[in-house]
Amino acid sequence: MTDHPQAPTAADKLKQALAAKKARSGPTGGSRADGALAAKAGEKRVSARHVALAKPAFRKASKRG
Repeated sequence: MTDHPQAPTAADKLKQALAAKKARSGPTGGSRADGALAAKAGEKRVSARHVALAKPAFRKASKRG
């Protein structure tokens, strides 16, 4: 056995970073604010899709240059 601890590997560092990120994000419960934000994000996503679908798939070539 050695007296000094082994240096953390890249996998250990990644696990620590993910754990810290998860802890910062807070609880994933169903609070009303989170639900409202998720619903609003969903509406924006659908709206963006509808705008994209409303645009013509191609534009007519310009006769000028």
